[in-house]
Amino acid sequence: MNTIAIRQAILSDLDALACLFDGYRQFYGRTSDVPTARQFLLDRFNNGESTVFVALIDGKPAGFTQLYPSFSSVSMARTFILNDLFVMPTARRLGLASTLLKKKWLNIPNNMG
Repeated sequence: MNTIAIRQAILSDLDALACLFDGYRQFYGRTSDVPTARQFLLDRFNNGESTVFVALIDGKPAGFTQLYPSFSSVSMARTFILNDLFVMPTARRLGLASTLLKKKWLNIPNNMG
């Protein structure tokens, strides 16, 4: 049986995330470009512009979601927009996407990286 875990990504996850992010972009018809994908994610980390959660199967990255901070005028509170969600084709149908979507986003720290 596979062990599934979801955790907030950290800078040491960057290389694995870059490959996942590149796969996500390819899914939407973009040309593979892992170095640029890595730089894009690094810029988000360094500037505190997004929060990334990584899905792990038996400790290995298999999917991710990326959220961007925003604000809700109605609730007058900070909120997050789930912009990206991806699971590797070989890891689909194991519940990773659902698990990522069910994550308790309320506990995201103010420090976005």
